Amino acid sequence: MERPRLLAFAIWILWSRTHPDLLVHNFTLRERLEKVYRRACQLRLWWLVRYCAGRLHKAMNSLAPAITNMLVRGKQITLGVRNRPGAREEIIVRPIAPSDLNRLLFECCPADEPQAAVFHQELIIACSDLMSHNPQVFEGVLTIRLSWLSDAISMLLNYVRITGALKFSGVSTGTPPTPGTTGIPTELDFIRKLIRTKYRREKVIEEFKKSCIYDLSPTVVKDVVTALMTRTNWHLLSSLQTRRLNGALNRMPVNFYDRVWTILERSTHGIIIADQFLPQQPTLSDMTRFELTFSYKIEAMLSRISHPEYRQLLVELLSIIATILERNPEIAFTHSRIDCDSLIKKGFALFAAEEGIKDLNDLTPFYQLEGQALSTSTATFLTKAVVEFILAGRHFSQVINIFGEGTPEEKTLPSQHHRGKMPKIAYTGRASSEKKKRHVGGSSSSSQHHHHHQQQQTPLLRLATPLTPEPSSGTVTPRAITPSPLSSSLNTSGGGGQDESCRLQ
Repeated sequence: MERPRLLAFAIWILWSRTHPDLLVHNFTLRERLEKVYRRACQLRLWWLVRYCAGRLHKAMNSLAPAITNMLVRGKQITLGVRNRPGAREEIIVRPIAPSDLNRLLFECCPADEPQAAVFHQELIIACSDLMSHNPQVFEGVLTIRLSWLSDAISMLLNYVRITGALKFSGVSTGTPPTPGTTGIPTELDFIRKLIRTKYRREKVIEEFKKSCIYDLSPTVVKDVVTALMTRTNWHLLSSLQTRRLNGALNRMPVNFYDRVWTILERSTHGIIIADQFLPQQPTLSDMTRFELTFSYKIEAMLSRISHPEYRQLLVELLSIIATILERNPEIAFTHSRIDCDSLIKKGFALFAAEEGIKDLNDLTPFYQLEGQALSTSTATFLTKAVVEFILAGRHFSQVINIFGEGTPEEKTLPSQHHRGKMPKIAYTGRASSEKKKRHVGGSSSSSQHHHHHQQQQTPLLRLATPLTPEPSSGTVTPRAITPSPLSSSLNTSGGGGQDESCRLQ
């Protein structure tokens, strides 16, 4: 027991060559490995504790209730490790029995890394506890992928080491610091704020000197998960580091999946996401905008990307396309597919041409740009690429009218609602005989009453033309009479009545 790690390896070699019930000095191999496990717990050798627990297929009692707690909150859980020989990922979408859950954990994880299955159990407990006490920190995270979460923990601890936050004797970092993180505070201040631990200074330093996440204590693992989900002090990280962490955590913007549905509605030929084709039909017919099935489908397509920073860049691109479509209803992609990979390459090509970058295969300079800066950001060049794609393909669903909804002539004419209430103007060629008599001063009372009644029934503004002399009658023309204003009276020889021919009723 002086060298428990070497002893555990030797016991497992005998176990794999024979069987676990082989007696060695009156003790079976299983019993001997159990003794090593207990000794490692006493010495707090956490890597060895997880290794022995994985070889013995130990499982926590509260694992199945923790899975159910996350499922009822609309989250999926993915067990296992991706892109590893002999391992796979398994998505849990419904409550599962403890025995089946234990079997899946060890089947999906690599056989040569039994500590990974034990570490995943700790992550399930940590996420379930955090979700119970602070569920809003999981907004935007639809699927909790344990292998991605393990990578996020490794990246976060690596960032703390490589940025110069820890400068202790005997600690060497082979990776140079990422640009843009010079403002990180030194030593324990950052660590205490980051993981919110209650350990003493020496304990925290000792934990961060360890080179593997399996060496961390369960308490520190839980604290780091909390720091990741609550984004504690993320403003101290660079844009590349932030993108990697968000991509590893599968974190999406608010209403992201609804906005992808909007893009698909106006994309006749579908969308290509990471070399995967998403057709418009029958997707829109079989699903609805707000159901989780569509969200799970998009999340599964994005999760096949191996690089989390590229995955996050795809999320930014889709959000930009959705914003353009929401603000420009006349745009619709009716002539070709939306190839997100080509648009990202086009955006990076525009950035490389502006900055003089010759290597177009390494997107690291593009990842290091800010995501929301006004002058130079990834959004600037991705928007340029999308606009060029729209203009080159002439993706417009309707004619763009600079005057708005209608023709310029319709804008200048009154509407039908107001047209019926306006006074009608009629121009008469000759005045009636009654008006002639009134102009020369002669009119009968009956004719005046008849004319007044006629004007009340016909609300017209009649503008009489000047009369010309008739040779046969020899009547005096009223050309010398100057019409008075509408409110004035015309004094004639017949009386002081108003000029009825100029009245506006």
